Amino acid sequence: MAAAAGSASAAWAHGEIKGVGAFYSGVLHPFISPAHLIALVALGLLFGQRGVLASRQAMGALVAALAGGLWLSLRLQLPEPDPLLLALGILLGLSVVLARSWPLWALVPLSALVGLAVGLGSAPDGMAPGQRTAALVGTFVGATLCTACLAGAVHPLHKPWARVGVRVLASWLSASALLVLTLAFARPA
Repeated sequence: MAAAAGSASAAWAHGEIKGVGAFYSGVLHPFISPAHLIALVALGLLFGQRGVLASRQAMGALVAALAGGLWLSLRLQLPEPDPLLLALGILLGLSVVLARSWPLWALVPLSALVGLAVGLGSAPDGMAPGQRTAALVGTFVGATLCTACLAGAVHPLHKPWARVGVRVLASWLSASALLVLTLAFARPA
C-alpha cells in the first residue's frame, strides 16, 4: 500500500476511470486515493471498535463535512489535503492500536475534519459539469459506505484474536501513512 501511495499522482487519482463512468469513478475514488483510503479505513476501524451506535454522531459529522467539502471542492482551488489525511490516518490508526476511544467531544470534530479533507481533495478534473456532479455524488457514496461498512464489520468482532487483527490492520495503516508522509517531505524540491 505504501508503494502505491508513494507513486500516486494527482491526475490519476482525480480523473474518470475509463469504461466505468463518472458516478462509479467517484465511488471508487476513495479506494484508489491512498491518503483518503487510509484516513477513512482508520476512522471506520475506530468507529467499529468504539461501537456503531456510540459513533453515530461522529459518523453524522463525517457525512455532513464530506458533503460540505465536496460542494466546496467545486468552488475553491486549495492544495491537496493528502498530508492532513495521512496525519489523521496515523492519529486514528494509533488510537485503534492502543484501543483508546476518543471522547465524543473530540471524535466528532476529528471525523468532520476527515470528511472535509476527503471532500476538498476529491474534485474531479477534466469533466463536464454533469459528470463532475455525478462523480462527486459517487465519491460521497463510496466514502460513506467505506467507513460505515467497515465499522459495521468490526463492531461484532468480540473474539480476542479478531480484535488483535483489527489492531494489527490499524498498525499497518499508521505505518503506511507515516512512510508516505515521510517520503513526501523527503523528496527534493
